[in-house]
Amino acid sequence: MAAILSVKDLSFQYPSYPGLESKSLFNSLSFDLEKGSMTLLLALPGTGKTTLSRILTGLVPAYTGGQLSGTVEKNGQTGIVFQNPDEQLFCSTAEKEVVFPLEAAGLPREEIARRADLAFQKTGIEYLRFKEPIHLSGGEKRRLLISVLFATDPDLWILDETLEEIDILGREEILSFLKSSGKTILILTAKMLDVYKKYADSFLVYSDGTMKQFHDGNSPEFADAVRKGGFVLDEKMPDENAIKALENITFQNPLLKVENLRFSYPNSDFSLTIESFALEQGKTTAVIGTNGCGKSTLSHIIAGLLTPGSGRILMEGKEVSDKKLNRNCSYLFQNPDYQLFLPTARAELEYGLKLQKLPQEQIDRKVQEAIKVFGIETPDAPPVLMSYGQRKKLQAAIYWLLNKRIVIIDEADSGISSKEYRQIIEAFRASPANPAILIITHDIQLAALEADSIFRMGSL
Repeated sequence: MAAILSVKDLSFQYPSYPGLESKSLFNSLSFDLEKGSMTLLLALPGTGKTTLSRILTGLVPAYTGGQLSGTVEKNGQTGIVFQNPDEQLFCSTAEKEVVFPLEAAGLPREEIARRADLAFQKTGIEYLRFKEPIHLSGGEKRRLLISVLFATDPDLWILDETLEEIDILGREEILSFLKSSGKTILILTAKMLDVYKKYADSFLVYSDGTMKQFHDGNSPEFADAVRKGGFVLDEKMPDENAIKALENITFQNPLLKVENLRFSYPNSDFSLTIESFALEQGKTTAVIGTNGCGKSTLSHIIAGLLTPGSGRILMEGKEVSDKKLNRNCSYLFQNPDYQLFLPTARAELEYGLKLQKLPQEQIDRKVQEAIKVFGIETPDAPPVLMSYGQRKKLQAAIYWLLNKRIVIIDEADSGISSKEYRQIIEAFRASPANPAILIITHDIQLAALEADSIFRMGSL
């Protein structure tokens, strides 16, 4: 079968910046993608898979600079969904996001309407059609961008860690639809191998600057390459009984308790009802559920960022204000860029400690410890130049230093490996505050392995 994409002897290096000495990401990288195939590219966070995806779409080095050599030959148009969906969404409604590139291409109005209708139907998000993208959940934003690809109909689809924050049912629906589409699909990921193996025709394993290609995901050779590449092999999936047992756990002395909570957004048909929910000091609770069911909304309320319409929130048996909740809670947003704003990673780490008026010597010691614990590779670089995964680890380190009694980790599923995610959870567990930890995830396996209890929302 003819190759739709052929990469030969590819090498690339970004420009160096103050605090960030650039290194070569690839060394004579070569691989082919056959037309109509679904290929899974496994690469650890920070090794350059996002950069590779943007080279293949012509964005790098055109908009970044850098030294590129080798050849990339494509037969057809390429579309991409970024790792961070907020980088691609800019219209006032989901429908306008889908029709914008079609209008830009000068298609007839009737054809635009037909393609938009079909795109929303195929991706199952017709109900989001007239919603503002800024108000969608992370998973819903990713499904919207897949709808854009469906409408524009490129020959090669590149999905950069796109499916990690989509709920289980939606993920399977999208993979099934992609498999039957006849399109050439390249999925970039660092985890969830067990999910993708059922659909992929070909596997690329990138490590130590080299790429190896396999056509049998069950072969010993593939398993060996995955293991040597530093990937965590999939652990046995917990059965439904084990998950249900975690759902039935009731905390006897909760640090925080939610009772009869009701919330709705202005000018929206969304509403959230929580009869009872609790967090216990020193325990980890996982919240799972379908995209858009209100997981992040619940977390915003617990963190004091939203005020419920009715109901009570208690800490140690006493009703508390939004302000007190906010003082006692560290909330790691789904998108780390919402919380990073200073010129260097080190300045970000120092900021909260300086507000506490700690001596500089103590600040320096604590910051250096955080850099070591969370593996911050370039502390003197601007966060904007760090990889998405490094920015997520920086975000975690910032809130680890604040040592709050409640820690909320909202869908840190993309940009970091499962191993790194679990290391972040362990670091918070070991912190002096012995916090109650709430993790929001679509990884049921992670929830069952790491959580002391599971709280299920929506119909998942």
